[in-house]
Amino acid sequence: MKLDLVIVDDSSLWLSLAENLAKTHPFIGRITSFLDSYDAWVYIQVAKPKAVLTDIEMPGMNGFSFLEMFSNRMSFISSSTKQGFEGIARELGCADFIKKPYTKSELHGSIDLVRNQLEGKIPRLI
Repeated sequence: MKLDLVIVDDSSLWLSLAENLAKTHPFIGRITSFLDSYDAWVYIQVAKPKAVLTDIEMPGMNGFSFLEMFSNRMSFISSSTKQGFEGIARELGCADFIKKPYTKSELHGSIDLVRNQLEGKIPRLI
């Protein structure tokens, strides 16, 4: 199964890095990226993707807001420069948390985890 991944990050540098690293994963299909969290919010409601990688620290609607609204309907990988946000993100239902700066292998591991959860190989925590 190929995953379509939505990436939301207000930093063009991190967004580009995440796109480039995700493209190298063998089970990633289409990648849709957003710098603006409100544009992503609209897209997610309409497209109902299965997997989302979102930054926690964004202006307007932050990554916690996405988790509160959508984590019961789709799998989230949360990311932040602040490790202290991991506990909150996990309580809100993220499938995995990766601290910035993350490596290709860390992102690929998170994608593998989400894929395995979606395929029922390991249970979701929510």
